[in-house]
Amino acid sequence: MREEVEVLIIGAGISGLAIAYSLQKRGVKDILILDESYIGAGSTGRCATGIRASFTSKEHVVLMKHSIDLWKKYAAGELGRAGLYYDQSGYVWVATRDESAEFFEKLAKLHNSLGVNTKIIGIDELKELVPPMKVDGVAGAMFDPTAGKSYPFDTIFAFLKLVKGRGAEVVTRVKVTKILTSSGKVTGVEVKGGKIIKAPTVVVAAGSGSRELLGSVGAKLPIENIPRHALITEPYKEAFKPLVIDWDTPGVPYIVQSKEGGFFMGRDVEEKPELPLTSQRIDFMPKAVKPLTKFFPWLRNIRVLRYWVGYYVTTPDHHPVYGPVKEVEGLYIAAGYSGHGYMMGPITGELLAEWILNGKPHIPEAERLTLNRFEKGALIKELAVVG
Repeated sequence: MREEVEVLIIGAGISGLAIAYSLQKRGVKDILILDESYIGAGSTGRCATGIRASFTSKEHVVLMKHSIDLWKKYAAGELGRAGLYYDQSGYVWVATRDESAEFFEKLAKLHNSLGVNTKIIGIDELKELVPPMKVDGVAGAMFDPTAGKSYPFDTIFAFLKLVKGRGAEVVTRVKVTKILTSSGKVTGVEVKGGKIIKAPTVVVAAGSGSRELLGSVGAKLPIENIPRHALITEPYKEAFKPLVIDWDTPGVPYIVQSKEGGFFMGRDVEEKPELPLTSQRIDFMPKAVKPLTKFFPWLRNIRVLRYWVGYYVTTPDHHPVYGPVKEVEGLYIAAGYSGHGYMMGPITGELLAEWILNGKPHIPEAERLTLNRFEKGALIKELAVVG
């Protein structure tokens, strides 16, 4: 492991790897990525594949529009050849209340004004998109055709292959214990065992561990680790392509079919923050599956293969924290995605590379997501948190 590098990235999930990839495209060669566990061990490897721009804040919509453009570009290029998979098969949002159907109409207008062609669809088009769906009781539906799905480990190992091939060093099972500074500038990190690694630029992209790391330099990162649950069934022949969201059931259940045929399902169930990832709930599977049986009665007969817990690393306004730590020159953050970090991976890489090399990102909306927004009280509301 190198003792001195140009850029040190903490975290080998989608964010850390995408940042390294974007820096390399801009000519940065000397990069070290450290992770205290294995590649994708955090929220990246525990997500349920969805990628969308259908959010309720301008910031999320704009950033995800750019991220989806990158997903398509990456899948068609060298990352696709290295294994990255992206299927732009859309999201279907289903309302069972008239008020929610009216909300969808307002939301579609916001998306359209920002260049995302979300649209309100009728029952006939809903049945075309999701043929096996029972539509009794549906008050309205919204379709986001720009949305899609990708598979986390395909993606991160494609990034890993390319960043290592271009000279980045990626070291796992190494815990960073402290960020080191001098005269208001970052100088490197200390890892478990006392070893010092020097670096004039450090990026904290360590998911749920980012709070502790930023705390070592006196920066307060307001995140909570909220346990979220997901499952996957045995494989079946293809039933439908889009991800389907039941907007009006508490916990917002969703279902999407994988390329192998299994159905991912999830739902928000009330949990205490910071519970360990070993806190499985025997009641989660029926809570996730039962609400969806009103649309897909045949789900009563499915068999669940696997169930797991991951963290939504959640900020008070459900938006990520990006960019520089103003008190420490050379220190940057990419964390707190509130369940949206995987889908934001490509744009995260671009934004952080621009901040590091140019001093600011090319997308103005990103500048509203820096750490100091919490001090200023400039929080941004997001309603469409799913899973």
